[in-house]
Amino acid sequence: MKKRPLIGVISPLISKEHIGNIVRGVMSQAAECGCDVLILSPLTNFAGLSRQAKDEKVIFELAASDDFDGFLFVKDDVNMGTDIISYLETLLEKSNKYVMAVDEQDNTIFDSTQYDDYYDFRKVIEHLVQEHQYKKIYCLTGPEHLFQSQTRLRAYMDVMNKYGLYYDDTYYTYGTFWVDSSQEYARRLISGELEMPEAIVCGNDIMAMSLIKCLNGAGIKVPEDVAVTGYDGYGFTANVDVTLTTYLRDHFQLGADAMRRLYRNITGKLCRKVSRPDDGFILGSSCGCDKVPVSQLIVRDPGAKPRMWQEDVFGDDMIYDLDSAETIDELLEKALWHSYKLYLADRIDIYMSDENDTNEVPELIRRRGSFWNDSVDMQQGKVFSRMSVRDFLRSDKEGNVIFLSPLHSGAKQFGYIAISYKGNSSVYDRYYIDYVSSIVIGLRRLLTDSGKQSRTQEYQPDSMRKVKIAEKYNELLELRRKLERYPERYTSIEKICAEIGMSRSALQKNYHTFFGTSVFDELIRFRIERAKEMLATTGFSINEIAIKCGYSSESYFMKQFKKITAMTPTEYRREGTEKEPGKEQ
Repeated sequence: MKKRPLIGVISPLISKEHIGNIVRGVMSQAAECGCDVLILSPLTNFAGLSRQAKDEKVIFELAASDDFDGFLFVKDDVNMGTDIISYLETLLEKSNKYVMAVDEQDNTIFDSTQYDDYYDFRKVIEHLVQEHQYKKIYCLTGPEHLFQSQTRLRAYMDVMNKYGLYYDDTYYTYGTFWVDSSQEYARRLISGELEMPEAIVCGNDIMAMSLIKCLNGAGIKVPEDVAVTGYDGYGFTANVDVTLTTYLRDHFQLGADAMRRLYRNITGKLCRKVSRPDDGFILGSSCGCDKVPVSQLIVRDPGAKPRMWQEDVFGDDMIYDLDSAETIDELLEKALWHSYKLYLADRIDIYMSDENDTNEVPELIRRRGSFWNDSVDMQQGKVFSRMSVRDFLRSDKEGNVIFLSPLHSGAKQFGYIAISYKGNSSVYDRYYIDYVSSIVIGLRRLLTDSGKQSRTQEYQPDSMRKVKIAEKYNELLELRRKLERYPERYTSIEKICAEIGMSRSALQKNYHTFFGTSVFDELIRFRIERAKEMLATTGFSINEIAIKCGYSSESYFMKQFKKITAMTPTEYRREGTEKEPGKEQ
């Protein structure tokens, strides 16, 4: 079978919403084009000063692999910094593969595609002029060296010229696209160093939000005393009284278009364009408008998690559970069971260096464990070179989109972790970064603390391990007997965990290991067996039986009963009565 094109995505830390939306656009278009995608994903900010950030760039060395057919280079000057960007440009140039730089003007080395802010930013300023008749309008844009800052400033100047409005070099200011510049700008306004204008148009939402808060804190009301607008369309407001007028920059389409152009250049083929029509002007009250559409008060966040899920993972005990692991295999197995906390995760794979590889950055690795289909697989995979990046792809799935990140503690490299999600709208989040950090802390404890354990050495004698396994088995066997005898007592997994003093992940893992099924599935089976017995031998009503079997809802009991037995409780009772001895057939 012909191999699908493999696209490498060089990405900064996905801590910003617009970077995440660019990557979502790439993922969706890649699926339409029939490409596999491997996203080389650092999990720290390179602009930081930590040792972890310094050695995180090892993930980008994989760009030298011949397996890639082309690259998308998603740059972020703030998170990456000039040194990392220069390093990546040199690395990608040496790859001799086609590279598309995303959201950049005229890259001197690679082809590039960018989002033109000019016309969208004009719409915000023209709204202030046309709808509110403001004349004295200031502009706070971004850093002077950035193309986006200059584009937005040019749009401001052109609108002011178009309507014959006065401005000079005190009317516009270069900022940082961050709160520090808006705080300084607010100080100048509050102190009188700058005359108060009628309106201020900010180059992004972060500066606009910070400016509004600073002005309101000094008693200068927005929009009564001065109007403020933003740009980018982030899903937040300044406070409960002021909603931000802004423009939603369509970063999703930027990523999709970059992927489509890349595909055309490496294959010579056209691909149907994907789009998401949720960009455009977002009307708030910060400009002076008093009627804000209700639909625009709804926060649109493609990465939003259901509240029930957030409550379920709140206070997860993973880091404490991993701290009790005494071998690498035990650590990885515990960690994989905890991946239930990763919303919409489809599969997790952990790769560790081969014990025979003594390089500082191991060249030979193998899969040491996976979590998918709600179960852990600790069967080790084949040994392969880290530069054979196609071996990171899933053979059981057509259309891979995988985020690959390094597992390391400073210069000590342990291996890699890969995650893929269900659908093409999810990217990793803060939960995932914490998840990986917990694994790294555990690996550092076991592999680097005073030679406590070699990569293959067991911490405990085999006899002691067997005793502990037997103790766990007997404990869970007793629990199983209680579940079968009193299924109505156990209304939640949390209650079971509290009774036996075991974490949720440990319970799930050990119960499945010993009995080949989950605790929850077994509890349901015991409840239904109890219900069948009562239907056949008692005259209790359906509702009474549901309650006696641990169900708080008769309808839910009936639904679950039919799902398992393929008949309703009434049908089951009737069939049992008809089969009794002495009854006419």
